[in-house]
Amino acid sequence: MSEFKIAMISAAEERIPAYCIEEIRTFADIKCKRCENPAELVDFASDCDILWMFGANIALKEEALDKMPEAKALFRSGSGLDALPLEYAEKHNLSVFNTPESISESVAEHAVALLFALARNVVQFDRQVHNGEWDSSANQTHWHLSGRTLGLIGYGRIAKTVEKLVSGFDMKVMHYDPFSNGSTPLDEMLKESDFVSVHCPLTAETENLINNEKFSLMKDGVLLVNTSRGQVVDEKALVEALQSGKVGGAALDVLCDEPPRSDNPLLHDKRVIITPHAAAFSADFEKNFWECSVKKLREICNVLIK
Repeated sequence: MSEFKIAMISAAEERIPAYCIEEIRTFADIKCKRCENPAELVDFASDCDILWMFGANIALKEEALDKMPEAKALFRSGSGLDALPLEYAEKHNLSVFNTPESISESVAEHAVALLFALARNVVQFDRQVHNGEWDSSANQTHWHLSGRTLGLIGYGRIAKTVEKLVSGFDMKVMHYDPFSNGSTPLDEMLKESDFVSVHCPLTAETENLINNEKFSLMKDGVLLVNTSRGQVVDEKALVEALQSGKVGGAALDVLCDEPPRSDNPLLHDKRVIITPHAAAFSADFEKNFWECSVKKLREICNVLIK
């Protein structure tokens, strides 16, 4: 009998690659089910040591965890932890893990692709040509990337990969991150940046971090990219900044409401590129996602043994 019990609470076993399930069962017991509510979670996983999930955690509520005395760790495959009850976990000595390394390169590549598409009006020109318009100027600003300044909000794996990817474009790269020794003060960075790319996690401190006050500090016509969480950017403030011309364009992989309401003004602004929270997905996504997850589960079991 394996020492640890793992409950995958986001999907049935058929959703997990068979080779991953087989490997997990070499070091732990595992059962899988998409739990739809707290009561179902308690009924399914109350005897488990590790609760494993991905995506939205619709059943993982504090009232459920109160009835799960065997739980020792929460593990979310992927980079985000904002959907987890972190304060509860700290108070009740529940360890929390994730696998940002599984998606960091893909998200960074998507962020750079959005920045380049935005700076060169790629999407806008494509729409015009498909609509029968052939006008290479169209009174649009075409940003020259070389010599410009890119400001990164957050400086974890993804932001550092973005910095590496743009290194060949002779851009000055600055970053703000309170946990980085090389951090530039946020206000100073925003004043100097031609492009701003958001990569910080969503926390109580970062919710609506980019608001009217922060937009007022930015250069006129600044370009904004967000591949972190929609709530880091105050969407009402962004709409106002676009309307005033303070923001020249925005490229967003994340929104406050996903999918967005049909009356969201961002959907109807031709200077805004929106992708459907797809930055993490690539040809290698499935392989990286599951293999990193299995590796992390093994590490978690080793940590719990100690």
